[in-house]
This record gives sequence, C-alpha cells and structure tokens, in this order.
Amino acid sequence: MRAYVELVRVPGVINVTASQLFARLPLGMLSLAILLHVQALTGSYAIAGAVVACTSIGEAVAMPMTARLLGRIGMAPTLVSAAVINGVSMLALAFVHVPTTFLMVLGFLIGASVPPLLPAVRALYPQMVPGEGLRVIFALDTTAQELIWVIGPVAATFLASAISTTIPLLFSAAVTVVGTVWFLLSARQFRPTIVNSAVAFGKVLANHAVILAMVASLALVASFTALEVGVLALFGDHNLSAGVALAATGLGSLLGGVLFGHRHLGVRGLAISMAVVAAGTALFGWVDGYALQLVALFASGLGFAPALATLYVMVSHEIAAHSAAEAFGWLNSGALVGGALGTALGGVVVDSYSPFAVVMVSAALALAAACTPLIARTAGPVSGLSREPKQQRAGAERPGMSAKA
Repeated sequence: MRAYVELVRVPGVINVTASQLFARLPLGMLSLAILLHVQALTGSYAIAGAVVACTSIGEAVAMPMTARLLGRIGMAPTLVSAAVINGVSMLALAFVHVPTTFLMVLGFLIGASVPPLLPAVRALYPQMVPGEGLRVIFALDTTAQELIWVIGPVAATFLASAISTTIPLLFSAAVTVVGTVWFLLSARQFRPTIVNSAVAFGKVLANHAVILAMVASLALVASFTALEVGVLALFGDHNLSAGVALAATGLGSLLGGVLFGHRHLGVRGLAISMAVVAAGTALFGWVDGYALQLVALFASGLGFAPALATLYVMVSHEIAAHSAAEAFGWLNSGALVGGALGTALGGVVVDSYSPFAVVMVSAALALAAACTPLIARTAGPVSGLSREPKQQRAGAERPGMSAKA
C-alpha cells in the first residue's frame, strides 16, 4: 500500500487518472446500453449482440490507427475530434429508427470513433513517474478502471429500467465529450509528447510480448462480455439485479488489483490470476441463490485486474517509447475483438440454448486465457515477465527508452 501512497503524492497523477477514468466511464455502460436499447427495439438478443459486436469491431479496427494519429497530428486534435464524432453517433443510435443493417453501421461508427484515451494515457505514464513507479501506476490505473465496470453496468441498467433505454446513450455521449476535455486540461502540466513512430505501421506486432498480451486479453475480455449477456438473460426483466451482479465482478477485480496489481506475478502468477476468473465464473453457473451468485462473481473478478496490469507492464517494458501508443492501441484492439466475439457468441448461445450455457462458455474462455502464458513459455522465455525488466537489462540497445520508460 505504501507504493500507492507514494504514487498519489506525485503532483497531477490523481487528476490525470481521474479525468481519463471519467472520460472512459461510457465504456462500462456502452455494451449494456446498446444491448438493452437494440433488444428493446428489435426483441432479439442475437441482433442486439451483433450490433454490440460491430461496435467492438469498429473500435478494434480503428484504435491502432487513431493511436498512431496521436503522434502524427497531436493529442488534442485527435481526442477532441474523436469525442465529438463518438457523441454524435451515440445520439443517432438513441433516436434514429432504422433497419438492422443500419443499426450495425451505427454501432461500427460508435466503436471506430471512441477516443484513443487508453493508448494516450498509457504512453503518457512513463513520462509521469520514474523507474519502479511505472508498475505501480499501471496497477493503479488497471485497478481504478474497475470502477468503470462497477458503476457502468449499474448506471446503464438503472437508467434504462427507470427512465428509457435512450438515456444511457445520451449520458455516455455527454460524459465522453466532457471527460475528454477534462483529461486534456489535466495532462497539460506534463507537457505530454506522443512520439511519432519511427517504424512501419503494424511492425510492433512482431514483438512476442505484444502478441501474448493481445491473445490473453482477447480471451479474457471475451469471457467477460459473454458473461454479461448470460447475466442479462438469466435475470430477464430484472435489469437492476443484473447490473448489481456484474458490479460484483468489478468490485472483486478492484480488490484484486489493490492487493496484487502492483506485485510481480511472473508467468505462473499470471496464469493463476486468469484461472481464478475461470473458476469463479463456472461457480456462478452452478450455485443457486442470488447471494451465492454475487459471491461467485466477486471471486471471479479477483484475478482480472492483476492479470491485465501484468500484461500492460510486460508490453511497456518491451516496447520502445516511439511505438508505445500504437502497441497499446493494438492491445486494446485485441481486447475489443475479444469483446465482440464474446458478445456475439453469447447472444447466439442464449437464443439457441440457455443462459447457463453462456456462463459455461465464459468460463471456458477465461480458462483458455489462463493457458496462453503457459503455452508461450513452452516455446521459450516469456518476454517482460522475468524479475529483471528487459529495458533495464538492455536499455542501451533500445533508442528512445529512458529510465522513466
């Protein structure tokens, strides 16, 4: 805990972290907001899941490109223009009644215009804190972002149930624009510089650490989004109960991040973290009673934030500064592809089988994520997961990697 206390004493850290978390709050609401809105319009979970999948695919395709634009045209022009387009697209989905194909197009546009705040802030962190503080700030970010998944589902389901399914979309549009401006104002004191990449677009994918992190996060996020669909279908019209259940997973992840997110886990610890997610999810599918289900979901969340924090630190240690924004953009894309697959698969399985079947699919996906670092290790050392970060061992060989990176 002392590491967190020392970190928050750094001037500006709290403001930057809080502003980017607020700006990203709609990410915790958006999939549920779109799912509930489109399902209410069409009466089909499969169509609603397809629209949400299009949103995730749009973000996955665009994020590496918009992240690269951070270094090309600057942080402010990129983030502001994306936020405005994103907000207008959400307003269109909320009020325009169009055929399914156009709903999917709107979903894709919403995803493609999501401001690249995650790659921006994670490329900025090495400029804010020195040395080992980088592991702690990634842990703080990954842990604190669980508030998005605690507040978001409850807010989306409450607003949709109490008022209208359009309200979560309107709220998300407003928060995206206001939060993005707040983040830019907060980051000014650090005079952030996102260096224009000196290598060809996509070359960062040749890095073993980036591939491992993408595959693991893809399977892990697919597990969570499939679980979202299963929980919504399981509780039926009781949307608030579903929101609270999903928030329990976020609370578990929040606690797991506080306790373990700043620690070095290594390959075995990374695999165990994701195995905990799988075990808790499977337990949720088998237990009876709302209280026990909440406990199981809380337990499933305990490994989520520590696993993601470890993956982010691994990538940060392995990637040169000029490629950091693009690398985190690709990592975000991997997670978003996983989100799309999980949501689409969940919708089909719910309509064809049952909510229980979706929960079991979710558990299997988390177990697959847990196997990825172990499989990677059999092929050779897993870069970035050793006790001694690579950039400390070979920093002189990596231009652009300062002590802060």
